[in-house]
Amino acid sequence: MTATVRAAIGVLLGVVAAQQFTQLPALAWALLLLPLALAAWRWRALRVLLWVGLGCAWAVWRADLVLGPTWPVSAMKQDVVITGHISGIAQTSGRSVRFRFAVDSARLKGRILSRFPALVRLSWYGRHPQLRPGERWQLRVRLKPPTGFMNPGGFDYEAWLFRHGVRATGYVRPHGAQRLPGLTLTPAVRLDRLRFDLAQRVTAAVPDPAQRGVLLALTLGLRDGISQARWRTLLDTGTNHLVAISGLHVGLVAGLVLLLMRRLWSAVPGLALLFAAPRAAAVFALAAATAYAALAGFAVPTQRALIMLAVGLGGVLWWRQARPVQALSVALLVVLALDPLAVLDAGFWLSFAAVAVILYAVSGRTTGGWLHNWGRVQWALLLGLLPLTVLLFQRAAPIAPLANLLAVPWVGLIVVPLALLGTLALLVWPAAGALLLQLAGWVLSGLWPVLDFFAGLPWAHVRLGGGSGVALVFALLGGAWLLAPRGWPARWVGVVLFGPLLWPPPMYPAPGTWSLSLLDVGQGMAAVVQTAHHTLVFDAGPRYSANFNAGDAVVAPYLRSLGLRRLDMLVVSHDDSDHSGGVGAVLAAYPRTPVVASNASAWPAAQPCHAGEAWTWDGVRFEILSPLSDAQRGRNDRSCVLRIAGDGGSALLLSDIETRAERALVAHWGKRLAAQVMVVPHHGSTTSSSAVFLDTVHPQLALLSRGFGNRFGFPKQPVMARYARRGIAIADTAQEGTLTVRFSRTEGMRLLPGYRQRAGRYWNRAVH
Repeated sequence: MTATVRAAIGVLLGVVAAQQFTQLPALAWALLLLPLALAAWRWRALRVLLWVGLGCAWAVWRADLVLGPTWPVSAMKQDVVITGHISGIAQTSGRSVRFRFAVDSARLKGRILSRFPALVRLSWYGRHPQLRPGERWQLRVRLKPPTGFMNPGGFDYEAWLFRHGVRATGYVRPHGAQRLPGLTLTPAVRLDRLRFDLAQRVTAAVPDPAQRGVLLALTLGLRDGISQARWRTLLDTGTNHLVAISGLHVGLVAGLVLLLMRRLWSAVPGLALLFAAPRAAAVFALAAATAYAALAGFAVPTQRALIMLAVGLGGVLWWRQARPVQALSVALLVVLALDPLAVLDAGFWLSFAAVAVILYAVSGRTTGGWLHNWGRVQWALLLGLLPLTVLLFQRAAPIAPLANLLAVPWVGLIVVPLALLGTLALLVWPAAGALLLQLAGWVLSGLWPVLDFFAGLPWAHVRLGGGSGVALVFALLGGAWLLAPRGWPARWVGVVLFGPLLWPPPMYPAPGTWSLSLLDVGQGMAAVVQTAHHTLVFDAGPRYSANFNAGDAVVAPYLRSLGLRRLDMLVVSHDDSDHSGGVGAVLAAYPRTPVVASNASAWPAAQPCHAGEAWTWDGVRFEILSPLSDAQRGRNDRSCVLRIAGDGGSALLLSDIETRAERALVAHWGKRLAAQVMVVPHHGSTTSSSAVFLDTVHPQLALLSRGFGNRFGFPKQPVMARYARRGIAIADTAQEGTLTVRFSRTEGMRLLPGYRQRAGRYWNRAVH
């Protein structure tokens, strides 16, 4: 292992270690690097530790700069006037646009603020102007801290915001927006304006929106125009990397330019005498790769490819040829030096891991034809990247080697060159550019039926749990074992090592124990009850848009993180979207799940809630208490109410019932309503949690499900005061993420620390 490789591994370990902090350490700790450097100069064995320390210190310093000031909770619902410029390219969706805004000044209640977030992410709903990078605006907005859902198995939106430097989110208020004279034209903004202008020209040149979205992704790295159906096909076939401008595309473009320019340069004797054809071709290839990476906005995978290409072509231009492993190590060092927070990008890991897997799989193996070797590479990528794809995306695509065997050359060798030439031609010869782009779209359209066929095969794709750390390590070893050189003994061991990842044991409470988890779904509700061998989901959270719902984003990932391959029951309390919006996604993930609903006609094969219906799982009794009659008025009051009782205590799931239903429950069930834990009805609305109801249930703990800073102002303070006067503890998903209460015959009822506290990192700041 060379010094460069050791340095790259050490820095990477240090940067990754820095991301595990729950709070950033003081930068003064970096002074310890001085004695470590002296010791490493004396003892070489300590040099790796020095690199680890340098990487950690560098990452902490950069993270401290990015954290900066965030928007205070106390000013969330107040209008603030900000001035600044549009940063990056805005994303349009329907009648709204989302964009990043670099803030120069902020004014709250007429007072100029001395501290404010430098970068915010805003949405502009309804009629809005076209927003160009670098344009200066004065906007009246409402902001909130950068918060997101906090659930096991779910996407960490707060990490994504932090990675991109966003320290507040919000929306533009109607009226008061004013475009200011002048532009902010930094080099980054100039590049974004070029990409924006090219995107406008491509949009005008390609009438078919289905092909246009993919072509914009392939040429300019703008993927928001790809339809959900196309995304699903790409994900299910493991070909989604093809629409992200990756190292593969940069390498293919550089290779094509290298071959073409070498032939052209050699064909002109005078040019060959001035400068050797291989060197000239290398210069043009590097220039083409740099231009393509710039069009992609210098995303991390393109940075990696560009640096490796520069190191590789350097052997042709100036110095001796570097080994691929050294080139990869140099690329890793440079990328981390430019931005150590790149490790928070999935693309960082997939890009570097893919190259490492290919190098390991093909090193020293030159037998077989090109088709055989290409197939070996695709097989290696499936095995080598499987642990990462399960960890990052909870999915695997066994069809990927076959799909990529066809799709990579189809897209990389035909579609990308045509699309790039067409995009660049739009600047000088629009008619020719439009023709080339339409030709690229026509070629691309022939690929989709094939990919749709692959995606439709029953074994094409599977959804898996996030996997434990041990399972991931075993899978990595299994991949290395299976891809080892020919003659490696007991290759079947590699298959066995994949077992814990592909077939994880389901996680259930121990016998005599059961649990209730209230998930963080924002302004809505979703709860999961588990006994020793059964799982029930009560509601599935809200549907936020046509493309985003809590069932897909929170509930199903949570269930997969538990390794669950079946769901024993789904209760849909009522039809309000904040409780039922994710039901379809949960049923798609667990299609044979029995459904019980207050409105059974809304769901296929659902059974209606009947008060008095009861069943027992593993010694835990479940009983439906409401609706008491079909004559109950109001959708909220007809909600299903579920009581669970077992060893250690009892719990009451109340959905959105209001005072009328509460009185009916008290009159009908009386003291049988008593429970140690209850979910606050209707998210803390003043229409619920009546005094007589709280006195009858007499809980020790109330779990509150609500959205942080929700527009309804839930929970209402008079309601919370009612709980406080009775000494009832409150736990809030908006503040703590997923809440889990464990009941057992030995320990009784115990509230576990919220998921934000258990798993949060330094960017997951507590919210109040």
